[in-house]
Amino acid sequence: MKRMMITCLMLLSLYQLKAQETFGKASFTVPAGWQMTKNTETVTLEKALKKGVVCKIIISATEKGAVNTDADYLAYRTKNGGKGISYSNQKGAVIKYEADGLISFFSKGTTIQKMDKIHSYFYSLSNGSQTLYYQLLTNNNDCISEFNQFMETLTMELDNAGSANARARKASAAAPAAPAPMM
Repeated sequence: MKRMMITCLMLLSLYQLKAQETFGKASFTVPAGWQMTKNTETVTLEKALKKGVVCKIIISATEKGAVNTDADYLAYRTKNGGKGISYSNQKGAVIKYEADGLISFFSKGTTIQKMDKIHSYFYSLSNGSQTLYYQLLTNNNDCISEFNQFMETLTMELDNAGSANARARKASAAAPAAPAPMM
């Protein structure tokens, strides 16, 4: 019994090591059943579901420059948030989180694709000198649950003097960003 338990733990740890992906300063685990496509500018994670269901995560390459104010975030979202997506500009529509040396902003928008309402959950993540974005496009609450699990694995390399290889956990108890809300 003890041998079997040790073997299971070893296999589980090997699986976890294998499942971690790196893209620029970001590291993450691809959710089970999702397909990953990489190019120089983005990584796209997509889950094939029944026809008409959209379930897509986009992670950008890291860019120089910090996004640390609402105005910075709004300009960054305009540049990267996707064409045809309407975001609320009301007070409180942009939410800022700070923890562990990272700054994250979040806002929610919508678009119409093939007559279906698609929700966009757009996040920026900055380590003080560089920024990346990640975005969920979906019309399905199950997809949101899996995205929230994905966010628990997302990390960004800190860029502080003397700790260039330090990692900051993005989500969990001291998270700089909250989970995406259900529709």
